[in-house]
Amino acid sequence: MLLFALGSLITITLNILVSQYIMYEIQPKLGIWVMKRPLIYELFNWLLNNLMIIGAATALKLFSHFHKIQLKQSELERKTVQSELGILRSQVNPHFLFNVLNNIDSLIFEDKEKASNAIFLLSKIMRYMLQESTHEKVNLDKEIEYIKDYLELAKLSFSSPGFLRFEVRGSTTGKEVPPLLFIPIIENAVKHCNKQSQTPGIEIDFDITDDCIELRTSNYQKRNDFKLPDSGSGTGLINVEKRLKLLHNVDYTFDINKNMDKFDIHLKVPFKSTAK
Repeated sequence: MLLFALGSLITITLNILVSQYIMYEIQPKLGIWVMKRPLIYELFNWLLNNLMIIGAATALKLFSHFHKIQLKQSELERKTVQSELGILRSQVNPHFLFNVLNNIDSLIFEDKEKASNAIFLLSKIMRYMLQESTHEKVNLDKEIEYIKDYLELAKLSFSSPGFLRFEVRGSTTGKEVPPLLFIPIIENAVKHCNKQSQTPGIEIDFDITDDCIELRTSNYQKRNDFKLPDSGSGTGLINVEKRLKLLHNVDYTFDINKNMDKFDIHLKVPFKSTAK
């Protein structure tokens, strides 16, 4: 700031001296008549002109400075959002993994072919989580395939093949979604279902259009698992809503409906993020 003030003072002084020299030395030699004015008037005129020049230069400098600050702040916010999203993506519930390993352990003695297939599906799931979860967007085809593999493993815990109903309506081709966004909702339905309920005890439906994707899950739950609406829905669902706010601001639907026997979730998100 001191250097800027000193530079401005030097600029004004040089401008006055140059103006004086041109007006009273150069112009008369060129035959240009110069009317002499009082010194105070001349000083005021020079000062006003120089202040206008300095004001314009200062405004440009401040604009450039604030523009750089804004760019840095935007970049910092973008990196912060990406960091938060990375943390939220990494918080996948390990409950399912433990269940699968226990089921595979049982299958090894009962049905070696089923156990081998379960290990293959589990390796696919883990590979997907490691490789794709670091990306901002993934192909919807891959995400749905990952969910199907997950549900095939989940079915190992159910006595009836029809206990879990899964359906995808609409085309998945050429569409992208944030990775692992839907799985905590599906995990919630699988984890908290009442296995003694009527079939189907879990229903999972995807509806896909050109503009958006909707996920609806519905599962019967045990009476002692019932919680009031304000008592929380688990870390997984809380993380889903945090990610939705970061990715889509307010351009999404995330509804949770509970009663004594059923737990329903409706999620609707556009394919194109509107977050800035």
